[in-house]
Amino acid sequence: MTKVKLDGEDIDVEMTEDEFKKVNDLLSREPNITELGMFDVMWSEHCSYKSSRPKLKLFEDAEANYDYVLAGPGQDAGVIDIGDGYALAFRIESHNHPSAIEPYHGAATGIGGIIRDILCMGVRPIALLDPLRFGRLKGNPHSQWLFKYVVKGIADYGNCTGIPTIGGEVEFDDSFESNCIVNVACIGLGTIEDFKHAPSRAYNPGDYLILMGGSTGRDGIHGVTFASRTLTEMSETDRPAVQIGDPFIKKMIIEATLEAVKTGYVRGLKDLGGGGLTCATSELTGDGNTGAKVDLKKVFTREPGMNSYEIMLSESQERMAFIVKPDGLEDILDIFTKYEMNFAVIGRTDDSKVLKVFDDEKLVVNIPAKALSESPTIKREEKRPSYLDELLTQKTPEPNLDLDEIIYKLIASENICSKEWVYRQYDHEVGVRSVVKCGEGDSGVLRVIGTDKFIAASVGVNSKHCFLDPYEGAKGGLVEECGNVISNGAKPLAMVNCCNFGNPEIPESFWYFSKAVQGMNDFCRALKIPIVGGNVSFYNEDDVKKTAIKATPEIMIVGIIEGEKKIITLPFKEVGNDVFLIGETKAELGGSEYHSVIHNLEGGKPPIVNEEIIQNRWDFLFELYNRNLVKANHDVNKGGILITISEMCFKNKLGVDLDFADCYNEHLRDDEFLFSESVGRFIIETSPEDHDLILDLAKEFNINVKKIGLLISKPIISVSGLKSDQFNLNLDKMKELYDSTIPNLMEI
Repeated sequence: MTKVKLDGEDIDVEMTEDEFKKVNDLLSREPNITELGMFDVMWSEHCSYKSSRPKLKLFEDAEANYDYVLAGPGQDAGVIDIGDGYALAFRIESHNHPSAIEPYHGAATGIGGIIRDILCMGVRPIALLDPLRFGRLKGNPHSQWLFKYVVKGIADYGNCTGIPTIGGEVEFDDSFESNCIVNVACIGLGTIEDFKHAPSRAYNPGDYLILMGGSTGRDGIHGVTFASRTLTEMSETDRPAVQIGDPFIKKMIIEATLEAVKTGYVRGLKDLGGGGLTCATSELTGDGNTGAKVDLKKVFTREPGMNSYEIMLSESQERMAFIVKPDGLEDILDIFTKYEMNFAVIGRTDDSKVLKVFDDEKLVVNIPAKALSESPTIKREEKRPSYLDELLTQKTPEPNLDLDEIIYKLIASENICSKEWVYRQYDHEVGVRSVVKCGEGDSGVLRVIGTDKFIAASVGVNSKHCFLDPYEGAKGGLVEECGNVISNGAKPLAMVNCCNFGNPEIPESFWYFSKAVQGMNDFCRALKIPIVGGNVSFYNEDDVKKTAIKATPEIMIVGIIEGEKKIITLPFKEVGNDVFLIGETKAELGGSEYHSVIHNLEGGKPPIVNEEIIQNRWDFLFELYNRNLVKANHDVNKGGILITISEMCFKNKLGVDLDFADCYNEHLRDDEFLFSESVGRFIIETSPEDHDLILDLAKEFNINVKKIGLLISKPIISVSGLKSDQFNLNLDKMKELYDSTIPNLMEI
């Protein structure tokens, strides 16, 4: 916080002294308290991206380089053309700080905000995903409380709006104990014509500014500056009230907004999320290169005596701002009336390029529109943390348990066990679009009604890998999420990301962010995957303990499956079928669950990504798909090969007779081979008659493919071909451990 003098009084602001001087220069005068609050909000880290924007420029040419990208970075959501006249919008955002204070409403309003972003692109929200991070659950009532009510907030809001939550991920780690990560993603679908009708922010003088939806209260004032500070530097009294969402109003807002957009009369559309009316009016006028006059007396409030500062900075939920053509005003208002939505015509655009706000007859804001929406940037210092040298040289100790005991411990660990406790609270099959149920595929799959086209989506990243090497960890996250949609038969088409990091003012924290951005950019350019949007959440750091969260650049991938018969699911299908391992396993145990759960280690060598090899594996898989050779597929990730195979066995209660002879480098120890988390590997099920063809194709694509087993009816996994003795795993025991961990921990 910085103290500045205003009318002789000391005022606390988030902006720096230099920024305050710049405000005075832009206005050629000292701002009043409302104007100062507006600049403080719009120039905050959360709204302005002043630290991250210089780095995010790497992502900015998606629309230029890919003809199917309709909207890229800088828009409310990325939009791509998926063929057959359809447009797909998707975005991911954070709601970390509010959720750490009030997990139920913090998570719920995160869902509400991401839905509004999709609406702004003129398409219907059809699915939600939620990647989450918390401290360890065992023996930690605080983490259990956060986990319980974040999940409940997401479930209640999503279920009430009728939008299915089709996927997500959860990681538990000590670094997230003080700063939980609650990221929310949404997918929207419409026709290309729907998107063309979407507001363009090309306005004419005399257009009307309409506020529609919920009423304005004092909740959430300065919410974005709250998100631009660490939680520990704030006192209990200066933490703003977390906003309260209303999913039932949101349902009506969705219908009213979509119908209004279809009229063609809506020139501009912005949700009132972070920054409230300040953000909406300044971005609409600034981006539209226009000005406006706003009358605060027209704004419908729910609390008496609200002043201009409170109205302009309130972040009350369920509100949308529309710029409407004069000849369409009555039609738009009729639509809002039809859906029983509150609305008010609060102003009109003009050609002044100045945002003027009146409180009755008093001019309380007189700011050049672009002054708010075009904030200054800050060049941050970067420094690689010195502690990484010691961490990266940590060696994997010899196993202190038998291999079967290790696997039983891993399958019951918090980061590997079943997350059914989470997704059973979500109505993930509401509507008629969901095709692959949670737990039966590596990604969520939705049908495009009226076509034989399907959307696959996945979200996640491995924070432990990113902690050790943010560049390779971010690339590995892309391999994982692309691999998830590929496992279901989809071709990855585009990506958005949500970068969750510590305090950017600390060089070591900013280094993590910089390297992760570079890794995502380099991978996506190499594999020709456009980056169409994103979000940044900084200040996820504990100033008291001097610890930041592990770097978490959450990655969301969407892909398309052409034809229902091309959908691949995870469970093994038929006794007698072959099991193949695709990809080479290396001694890459750094950041692995094996290191964490069995040896209590954080270090070691994390996985390294070779883009050329990854591309070859993907090309090979799609050749198998084109020939209808794959019955089941699951990518290898947390826990390693045997954990992946176990998860494929559970649903249909099939066992596997495994022989790993000649599957691994002779220098690998058994534990290094079994528990390595080398990225980009897959376990597939195929018919025995296709064995030779698959191996011939593997040679053609120059990749490592080995038959490792045969499906059996007995509920065991028999493991041989290792340097140690053969052993068996009891699938019934594994399934019990896998299913019971979180329910047992959440009995609070």
